[in-house]
Amino acid sequence: MKYLTLTILVLLLFSVGAQAQEWSQTRQAVNTVASAAKYNAAKTQALIANEQKELGVEKATLKKAISLKQQQFATFKKHYNLLLKQEKTLNEELAAQAQELKTIDGTIRTSAKQAREYFHESLTTPEYPERTMVLSEMLQSKNFPGLEGIQKLLTLYMEEMTSSGKVIHRTGSFIGTDGTNKTGELVRIGTFTAAYRLDEGTLGFLRPTSKGNKLAAVKGEPGWSLSTTMNDFFEGKGKNFPVDISNGAALARLAQNQKSLLEWLNAGGLLVWPIILVGVLAIILCVERFYTLCKIRSNSDRNMEKIIKMVSQGKWKQCRDFCSTQSRFPTCRIIAHTLKYVGNTREIIENAFQEGLLKELPLLERFLPTLSVLAAVAPLLGLLGTVTGMINTFQIITLYGTGDPRMMSGGISEALVTTQLGLAVAVPIMILHHILERRVDKIIGDMEEKGTGFAVALMKKGQIKQREEFDAVA
Repeated sequence: MKYLTLTILVLLLFSVGAQAQEWSQTRQAVNTVASAAKYNAAKTQALIANEQKELGVEKATLKKAISLKQQQFATFKKHYNLLLKQEKTLNEELAAQAQELKTIDGTIRTSAKQAREYFHESLTTPEYPERTMVLSEMLQSKNFPGLEGIQKLLTLYMEEMTSSGKVIHRTGSFIGTDGTNKTGELVRIGTFTAAYRLDEGTLGFLRPTSKGNKLAAVKGEPGWSLSTTMNDFFEGKGKNFPVDISNGAALARLAQNQKSLLEWLNAGGLLVWPIILVGVLAIILCVERFYTLCKIRSNSDRNMEKIIKMVSQGKWKQCRDFCSTQSRFPTCRIIAHTLKYVGNTREIIENAFQEGLLKELPLLERFLPTLSVLAAVAPLLGLLGTVTGMINTFQIITLYGTGDPRMMSGGISEALVTTQLGLAVAVPIMILHHILERRVDKIIGDMEEKGTGFAVALMKKGQIKQREEFDAVA
């Protein structure tokens, strides 16, 4: 065991010596590596320091660049905000100018429409046919009239003003009253009146057609006096010429006056005929009443003188016979009825007379209530025609609008003609009814007067008893 231990120890001593040599070599190698590592570390640190220095410089450069960019950004932002503000201001100015342009455009178009309506009715338009095309172009929605449009409008109005101060005598064509084209001498007095004279001597006035591009003859003749004046002017013998300063209204009236009665009645519609029927019936009743009442009044005084004379002479039978023969007169019929009560009291005589008078009143007042009703019905029928005509007018407006007044003229004519005819029938009926009423009142007053005279004659003759005497006899 000892030898083994000694052997191990010897072996250990030999191994330790070998290891010490190895350790020395290893230490040298490690030292060499450490030195190299230190060198490398120093070199790395130097590189790191250098890089850190370069990074610092680069960082500073970048910071400076960032600061510069931030300054530029702030400047750009400020400029951008300024541009936004300018954009807002410019947009507002643009909107204001657009509104102004829209207003100007609307004003020019409105003026163009007014000019179109004016020139449509102007007598000078047929001499300037280009007006229609110019105004049509200005009124197209895709075109902005602008200053050029204003200048065109001014030009048209200047032409119109110039033409309005001229008297034009020329040969030209127009549309005659029969609808055919005619050629003759034309005279235009400013913008008021235009007239024509054909070769055969026919004279007349001219108005623009519905399209406004031609002249058309006005229906109706100017009359002898105007024709003489116009002929003298056409032939150069006179300087006067009839002028319609109402811009066509007088000429339209002239044409209206030339309407026949049947045309005028047809313009009033169906309600015209009931009104005419009322008028005819009223005329018949009035004629009958005037004839009857005039006949009653004619012999009243003369008959009463005879009756009074016979009563004073006591000729009662002759008096009754006379009243019977003159029974067509109401006074005689009342006297005849009263004679039946001769010899009674005054009250009985008066009551008998009043009874006879009351019997005559329906005959005297016959048809007068009917005339009163007819006088009230006629204007009511005219009012009904007015309502019907206005309904027709509104129906036409609903369908076609108010662009063409001629389409509404039918309903308006119906309303006006029926109203005019209703009043024209009612007013005379009312006047005649009043005259007839006064006539009846006078006849009744005359009969009452004659009755009083008859009672006085009876009293003078002693044919009226006192109440006491009558009661005693009874």
